[in-house]
Amino acid sequence: MSDEEAEKLFLQEKPTLALLFIGSMGKTYASVISKEIDSTFAHTTRILSKMEQTGLIRFTFEGRIKFVELTEYGKEVETALKEFRNIIAAESPSREKLRAAEEKREGGDSEEKENKETEEWQEETENEEVKELDLISAEILEKVQSLRNKIESIYREVSDKGQDRETVSRKLGPYSRDIKKLHNQIEKAETPVDEIVISALEETEDLLETYLKSSKPESS
Repeated sequence: MSDEEAEKLFLQEKPTLALLFIGSMGKTYASVISKEIDSTFAHTTRILSKMEQTGLIRFTFEGRIKFVELTEYGKEVETALKEFRNIIAAESPSREKLRAAEEKREGGDSEEKENKETEEWQEETENEEVKELDLISAEILEKVQSLRNKIESIYREVSDKGQDRETVSRKLGPYSRDIKKLHNQIEKAETPVDEIVISALEETEDLLETYLKSSKPESS
């Protein structure tokens, strides 16, 4: 990726939020990043792909789970972004006063223009994300994300209650059938399902297997 492309990447909000979040976590995975930056899984995957091409992140595996973490270069960029954010925050009061004076002088034209530009940018971003997946792929991906949310929610619940491994297996085991059904749906789809969807399903399946195999605290 060229310097110009890297610059465009970090002039956008979500890539910046993604990098800062990865840095704060040390190691995480795509679906968690997607939730944190309020983005679709497909769009998050595209962001991570560009960041990997730039040398900012790397993917590692623990068993079959795919994690994301910053490279040394990524950590340097993270530090620079934090410093930049602090500078902006420190200067914001003066900037707000200047902006208010300009708006008063121009009769609010600058605010109207800014709102319009923001709306256009959001519309372009939403359209870009919609175009990434066809109808079938988008439908299956939504099911995968919903299934993963249920699995993670149940796992957190049983972990917080300190329930034993048998209880974890009893509550999470049935979701293996749901994953199998989604695999069958992908295989029988009339058109090829996007690789992003397949990757999301495999990641969810791997996560479920990890939860089922992990040791749980004994019940008191």
